[in-house]
Amino acid sequence: MTAYQRLPSADFRSAHDPALEGRSDTRPLVPIDLAWVDGKGRATWDNRKLPDTPEVAAAVSCLARGALLRGEQGPIAIEDLMPGDRIATASGGTAEIRWIGSRSYGWGADRPTLWRIAARAFGGQGPESDIVLGSDAQVLIDSPRCVPLIGRRQAFAPVAAFEDGVTVTAISPPGEVTVYGLACATQEAVVVAGLPVETYHPSRTTARSLNRVVLSDMARLFPHSAETGGFGAPRIPYLTLSEAQSLELVG
Repeated sequence: MTAYQRLPSADFRSAHDPALEGRSDTRPLVPIDLAWVDGKGRATWDNRKLPDTPEVAAAVSCLARGALLRGEQGPIAIEDLMPGDRIATASGGTAEIRWIGSRSYGWGADRPTLWRIAARAFGGQGPESDIVLGSDAQVLIDSPRCVPLIGRRQAFAPVAAFEDGVTVTAISPPGEVTVYGLACATQEAVVVAGLPVETYHPSRTTARSLNRVVLSDMARLFPHSAETGGFGAPRIPYLTLSEAQSLELVG
């Protein structure tokens, strides 16, 4: 098991660094819409300008507008969810949404790559219908082919690894695009039109870039983490791009 795949044993909790406050920040900033459950269980909303870094972008690049999840009352679009709602997970239970983040790209702006996933692209693992995922989406793979790689059947894999131009296709819509990220109390696989997709967990994108600046950025991006105990330790490892490509599961 590589260092990338090895799961950290401790919870992740971001924190503001007082030493960085007041310093000029020349990095480009982008507006991010945030909604979260605060320490008193209340839903809270804000729009914050945050640095346009890979760590920030990855947090809000999982699902595209219109993606359908399974709420307690039936299917619900990502844009209609609220912090505190419960959605179905691949384990058969439900998980509470603690945080929702979104970013919009207007006409003429540089747009992220999105992934159109055809119905049954992953066979029995879904999806039930065509869906569009964000550039940083990770899908849950449950296959004996994972065992030689990581010693277990289940792993999260970047959807980009399965691009074939037919069942998994990279797209860049010309109009306005909005992408979303979800976070729960810990790492979860939520059901998106039947396909299990990872909720955001910082261990995937910050493992190799965890420093004072990134921690401070993440504290602004995830206001709830300081009040609710962070994200918890991840439970499911990740496959690298090349490892996921070797599985040949699509089709």
